[in-house]
Amino acid sequence: MRPIVFNGKFYGGSLNGVHRVADRLIRAVDDELGAMPANGRPDARVILPLGASWIPELSTIRVVRERGAGTQAWEQAVLPRRAAGAVLVNLCNLAPIAHARKILLLHDVQFLFSDNSYPARQRLGYRFLTPLMARTSAQVLTVSEYSRRLMDLTGVAPLERTAVLPNGADHLIDGPAAPDGASRFGLAPGGYVLLFGSAKSYKNVRVVFEAFADPRLADLVLVVVGMAEAALRAAGLHPPAGARFVGKVADDALRTLYAEALCLAFPSRTEGFGLPPIEAALSGCPSVVAPAGAIPEVCVDAVLYAGTDAPGEWADAILGYATDPVLRAAKVTAARERARTFRWADAGRGLLAHILRLAR
Repeated sequence: MRPIVFNGKFYGGSLNGVHRVADRLIRAVDDELGAMPANGRPDARVILPLGASWIPELSTIRVVRERGAGTQAWEQAVLPRRAAGAVLVNLCNLAPIAHARKILLLHDVQFLFSDNSYPARQRLGYRFLTPLMARTSAQVLTVSEYSRRLMDLTGVAPLERTAVLPNGADHLIDGPAAPDGASRFGLAPGGYVLLFGSAKSYKNVRVVFEAFADPRLADLVLVVVGMAEAALRAAGLHPPAGARFVGKVADDALRTLYAEALCLAFPSRTEGFGLPPIEAALSGCPSVVAPAGAIPEVCVDAVLYAGTDAPGEWADAILGYATDPVLRAAKVTAARERARTFRWADAGRGLLAHILRLAR
């Protein structure tokens, strides 16, 4: 059986959504490999930068640290030689073109659209390289049927060469919730709505900001996680008066913020998957979401929907949760049941099946 090499270049960067998915998949595959008989298990290693900012704890996959492994030049020119004869697994949208027996996980093709908020150089690079990386991959994976069909329609990768590997969401309940996750910010349980702040236009936070101009929401606080108020205002966005900005928070604090929120607002115009509503659901937090991208595929009927350009609909939906406890309880139950179908163990098992097919 061929050996397996994981492209760990991303460990040289900070933790973001794509990097979290890659790390969780590698750890889930590590668990699956550890359950296999030693004499039937392929050799597996992950190559990451010598100066990696975070390092996975693995029991079966060997961690190899290499100078220069955090650069694109290394990824394209050196990694193919390091992975010669192996199945090369690339989980962060990029892969070396020169290695043919590889798996490429593409989360979405947002870079093709005008509201992608990518810098021009990065956008052009993705538009040129991504179809080429996909064509030279033995298997292309993506996180939703929506993304899979969009890759086909845009010519990035045809349906017959792609497959869906959904994300997991249970990382948020791995450990205990922070006991003061909401109170540290002076927030009352049930008295606030969560929103992930972003200046990217497709994240569409503007519609939620405008919804909070509705006087019916005057008793609720909009809590913005992530981007600072100054950065949002510099991007031409206008948060409502009284909005609370809590910055980046650790998973244990985020879990408590979810658990004590009235709801999560998730207004993206498109998402390849859309993880926050599923994370929230595992903590007992219902969501209001936009009917866009893969969000309906992931959330189905376990949420309330509001139009991407309809602040009045967002105010109505949020008010529905605030005034109708039966409605809110029903969505909490439905969302939790839906969220339990997205497990990292299942994702890792699915990924390993693709890897072993190529390794054999």
